[in-house]
Amino acid sequence: MRASRRFFALALMSAAIAGPAFAEGQGDQAPPDRQSRLTSADSYIPIPTLSAGVIQRYDTMGTIIVDMGLDIPDPNLRFRAHANEPLLRDALRTALATYASTYYRDRACPDPDQATRLMQNAVDRTLRAPGARVLLVNIIFQRRTG
Repeated sequence: MRASRRFFALALMSAAIAGPAFAEGQGDQAPPDRQSRLTSADSYIPIPTLSAGVIQRYDTMGTIIVDMGLDIPDPNLRFRAHANEPLLRDALRTALATYASTYYRDRACPDPDQATRLMQNAVDRTLRAPGARVLLVNIIFQRRTG
């Protein structure tokens, strides 16, 4: 019994010593979130997940959910996009709501081309210059239950 206590104490001490040394090798970086793991390119700006209700015949049919980002190679335009992020998010939400209420039809697959076109126009209008490219990562229609 005494030997197992000594072994346990030795194991605890070695773990306490090795823990900080192991952590130093890992760096002080926080683990990346899901959207920033998509690419390590400096020109990529992730946009928080957007959603819009699908309303047809005065009833809510479900929700369209979009994960996306912007690829902006020009540093000046990228700076302008960072400075206007709230306006960009608003324009993108409005474009998605327009797609959901006007172009999307219930029981159909979402059309990423049409949604991208509407969002691209919204980004170009907001930034007042071409050069930012809308990149869709995911587009989902979630039907209302009940």
